Order: sequence, then structure tokens, then C-alpha cells
Amino acid sequence: MGHAQPCRMAGGTAVQDRLLLLDPFQRFVQRGAPPQGRLAAERADVTLPGRRMKILMLSHVANNPNGGASRIYHMLSDALRARGHEVALYHAEDAGVQGKGVGDLLKIRLVLPRLISAMGEKKNPSDFDVIMSSSGMAAPLFARLRKKGGRRPLLVNHLHGLAVYDDLANRAEDWIGNWSASTMYRLITGRMQRRWDWQGIATSDLTVVQNRKDLDWVGARMPPGHELCLIPAAIHPELLAASMEQHDTPRDPDQLLWLATWEARKGAAYVPRAFRKLRSVFPAAKLVVAGAKQHADEIVAEFDPADRPNVKVMGRYDPAAQATMLRQSSLFLFPSISEGFGLALPEAMAFGVAAITTNMGFGGDWLSDGKDARVVAPSAEHLGQAMIDLMRDPEGREAMAERGRLLAREFTLERMVENYETEFARRLKV
Repeated sequence: MGHAQPCRMAGGTAVQDRLLLLDPFQRFVQRGAPPQGRLAAERADVTLPGRRMKILMLSHVANNPNGGASRIYHMLSDALRARGHEVALYHAEDAGVQGKGVGDLLKIRLVLPRLISAMGEKKNPSDFDVIMSSSGMAAPLFARLRKKGGRRPLLVNHLHGLAVYDDLANRAEDWIGNWSASTMYRLITGRMQRRWDWQGIATSDLTVVQNRKDLDWVGARMPPGHELCLIPAAIHPELLAASMEQHDTPRDPDQLLWLATWEARKGAAYVPRAFRKLRSVFPAAKLVVAGAKQHADEIVAEFDPADRPNVKVMGRYDPAAQATMLRQSSLFLFPSISEGFGLALPEAMAFGVAAITTNMGFGGDWLSDGKDARVVAPSAEHLGQAMIDLMRDPEGREAMAERGRLLAREFTLERMVENYETEFARRLKV
């Protein structure tokens, strides 16, 4: 499964003093050098490993335990509380961003870091041992705490996925004519997201990434005195438990499932053409698209008229509905052009669904083409042909899916939270 990547401290070499193993899985994080100098002195009196930590988590997305970015925060905070730590979790709504109307849209696109930081300021941030936020959304708060000096919390910047790669994917899809990026995105939004990412890296003590591609980019640019770790995400415990239950739900040999938002970086432009290619060989094939924000009619209209009766679009779903869809499906499509991790992919694989994916996020870091999934280029030709090949070979498809099931089930919440807990506590002990 490859080697764990080191935590790095800029300004010197990576310190590879110990590789911690979680039986039977290699630990995802290698230890780096502890903070030195003034920062170490500032933290000398804070929580020691094995004792309770007080943690403030500031999520910049809407509060949705079943949504990708919010789900990570809910799972992590719940698990840390279960381990005896005190965790306060806040979301965008707590910062006055309801996600409705033009006003909130402008807030999200232009001033969200200031709103998230202002919310954090109201929570007495100096009272906490750790403050964690994502994608630079607490950078103004982090910068103020750094400038203030004295005892302060460990400042953790978590990256769901680097905006520089998302922006590259979105602009490329626009340039080649697959997708139309708005003027607002081209001139402001894309650039602002890249800027916020960097400010989060520059103002934090520790940046946590979820894939090796992000690890490489951040590691090559990390400011002196800052650290970097790779901690992959985890499958929702409810879904993992459901995947292990004996169930009578028949798997439909013709059903293909895609769980994603309908947007450029998710590879949406390739799906209709790939599905047309599949149905030209297997006309009984059906596609379920779930999780999209757009109206069902808008998405169905993107498909060839001959394929539209075989396309079903669903909105948001909870873990129970997700489990049902995964039990019913024989193929899972994951055509992302840019992905921080891609939780839906290992979640599907844990249910024994044969997956077709690109080499982004989880697919690029952990999967081998033809062994535990099909890992192909992001094009309608590659995706469509991979689906055809798997439908032509049910026995090989099931064998590959079983190998994928075993691998995916290693990505447990217990492993993820132990990595976070250890990395937090180690940096608080000097």
C-alpha cells in the first residue's frame, strides 16, 4: 500500500525518527521534529499526551453530518469527545452564513475567512489547546494569535483538497469547452480560494492534507517553522457497520451509481458521453446520480435523449439511503478531475461495489488499476470502456470488488482520530 509520508518541518530535513504502525496497516503519519525556540516555550504549559485536550473546531461549510466536508468535522469531534477530550464545533451558520440569497453568496466568495475568524474570536480562542479550521478559513484569527505572542493554542490548518488543483481543473474544463466558468469565478472566486489556502498554510503551525499530491505541493513551499502531515479521511462508522451486515437486497447487475455534486472538477462533463458509450453495448444499463444540488431535469437534459429514461437523479441522502443505493448497485463511477480525498469512493468499495475512478485523491494514492478498482484517465472513452469491460466480465468484476472491499474497510474512524489525537498531543508536549 506504499510508504507513509513524513511530517516535515521547513527549514531543515525531514526527521524520520519513528514509523508508527497500526496493525495491520501502516500508520499514515511519520513523526517530524518538535517545534523549537519561542514556539516551544509558548507551549510548555499546555496539555500533555494522554490527558484531556480542549479543542476548537471551526468549519466553514454548512452544518451537515452527511456532507463531505462537514462530515469529517462531525466524525472527528464525536470521536475525540469519546476519547475524553473537550471539543467545541462550529459551522458556517454560526458565523452568520446561512447559504441563502445573493448576500450570503457574496459573503462565501469574498469575506468568509473574516467571518469564520470573527466567530472564533468570540469563543475565547486562547482558552483552547488546539484550534483547527480548513482551507485557510481561520487565517486572520491564526495571524492575530501569532502576532499577539505568549501562550497560544496549536494552530491547525486542514485541507480538504488544495484549491490550486480544483481551480486548475475548473479552468481546464472551461478552456477545452466542457464547462463554462462564470466571470465571477474566473476573476475573483478561483483566485481568492487559492489565496486563502496559502494564508492558512502560512499562519498555522501544522497543515494536515488528505492526499499525497497535496503533500507534495505544500511540502515544496512550506514556510520555515511549519509542519505538514498526511492523514487520510475515514469511512463514516454507520456506513462501515452497514457494509458488514448480511443483507437480502439484490444487487442490480445493470445499475451504475454516482454520488457527487454536478460540477466541472467532479468530471460531470464526461459522464453523459461515457454512459452513452456503455448503453451502446449494454442498453439495459441504468445510472443513478445522487447528491447533486441542481434540479433533476437540468441534469437529465445533459444526457443523450435515448439515455434519459435510464437516468435517475436524487438529491441529498443520509447514510441509510446511501447504504441502500450501494447495496443495489453493481458499478460505482468516480470521474473526478480534482479531489482532496473522495470519501464516496472508499465508502462504495466497502460495500463491495466495483469502482471505476480516476487517479485523484483516494484513487491515486491507494488503488491499483485492475486489482482493487479500475483507475483510468478522466475521459468519456476511458470511463465508458472500463464500464463495458466490467459488465462483460461479472466474475472478474466481483473478484476485483472483493479486493477493493478489504482495502476500503481499513479506512476506519478509529485510525483517523488516533492520527489526529497523536499529532495534536505530540506538538503540545515539548
